[in-house]
Amino acid sequence: MLETSMDMHQLHRAATAYYLDGQRQEEVARRIGVSRPSVSKLLAEARRIGMVRFEVLDVPTVDLADLAERLRDLLGIDSVRIAPGDQVQREFRGIGDLLGEELRSLEIAEGEVVLLASGATVSAVASMGGMPRMPGALIVPTGGGQQEPEPAFQTNEIVRQFADRTGAEPRFIFAPAQTSPTLWASLQEDPGFRSVVDLWDGARAAVVGIGAPYDGRASLTSVVPRGEPALEKAAGDVCLHFFDEDGAILAYPGSEFLVRLPLEKLRAIPTSIALAAGREKSPSIRAGAKAGMFTSLITDVPTAEAVLADAGVGPHG
Repeated sequence: MLETSMDMHQLHRAATAYYLDGQRQEEVARRIGVSRPSVSKLLAEARRIGMVRFEVLDVPTVDLADLAERLRDLLGIDSVRIAPGDQVQREFRGIGDLLGEELRSLEIAEGEVVLLASGATVSAVASMGGMPRMPGALIVPTGGGQQEPEPAFQTNEIVRQFADRTGAEPRFIFAPAQTSPTLWASLQEDPGFRSVVDLWDGARAAVVGIGAPYDGRASLTSVVPRGEPALEKAAGDVCLHFFDEDGAILAYPGSEFLVRLPLEKLRAIPTSIALAAGREKSPSIRAGAKAGMFTSLITDVPTAEAVLADAGVGPHG
């Protein structure tokens, strides 16, 4: 969390105007109604707490366009974007930049729905700058998560942060990811719950993460049991839909009561953008593509090279 004694919203307004909109400090001062010296203090504080970050990019050592084309052909999906360097070490900054480009190209209009999943990568990029403005668009979570202890799985907070960055309107699901049969039945009759999950139908786009193989996975939402025999062969998951290396869907006891985007609705979304970085996700990415979990992938060079190498595809195809 960003910690400061100064007004967080004023910090964000000043940093956005100066660093993203390219305004001079005098213009920023007039825009937010403070003095010129106050703008300097706000910008310095935004840098100190990490709201504003600078990055020196690597000189590309590979042909990113060629690498993306070969990975797209292997996975059989619509598009692949690849960030240079190791994006896990860079806290997914390059992946966030490419997501902004992808969403900008979609020209999301007022009233259109963008679904947002949880997970470490999606959570990290949700609060980044550089996202397109989407006034009037609706940002909707792909599942519950109200009682999750880890921030990366707190779906409503991730949605709120992303809506703040894009100027869109957030919608929240006030329910845990895992329900009892009684709560599940009650939710189906609840107008507030239905008003949100009904927005899953006809969504324009979705931004999802790809979970690593179940066996030995470090980060896992609390609602998925550890040591579950039915998931031992899970190569990964998207929106809590687990699949094996061949893309076959795996169920486990209680999974029918998960508050999650239904598989058929996920597959029906015109543009589903998966974010994934880390060599350990190589089998997850390949299996997720086989399962039809996403139409687009944003990853980094080490991960892309690992996927190709594990598939037996050499440096030049």
